[in-house]
Amino acid sequence: MNRVDYTLEAARLVMRILELPGLIGEVKRQMTTLRAERRELERWMEAREAQAYLEAPGKTERERQARVKVALAQDPEWQKAERRLQQILVQLDKLQAELEVLEHERKAVYGALVARHAEALEAALAAGLFGAKPPAPRGGN
Repeated sequence: MNRVDYTLEAARLVMRILELPGLIGEVKRQMTTLRAERRELERWMEAREAQAYLEAPGKTERERQARVKVALAQDPEWQKAERRLQQILVQLDKLQAELEVLEHERKAVYGALVARHAEALEAALAAGLFGAKPPAPRGGN
């Protein structure tokens, strides 16, 4: 790789490492919004289930629970809430996977930049650009 390609690649890495925090922040913001919506939806569903339980006739606990399940399954609002809750869970899973990919990329790019800078510093030190030559390697341990 010639010097120009090496410099361009380093510049691309720097640009990418500067972009990644913004992308990661956006994914985290979306996840926070979805989690808030999920909590709100779950609270509504719990309240609706409790209300249905209080309204359900039945002599035994098991009978009342069965009637509640039937009543909720027939409630269009409940069905809509269940579908939305499933959509939110799927979106959260996708965003979590995207976040993991971005975090991995950020770590990989950072590692590549550190390695490139270490190579440049070692080359400059070996060339005596800092005013002193590195110590000669010693034999043995």
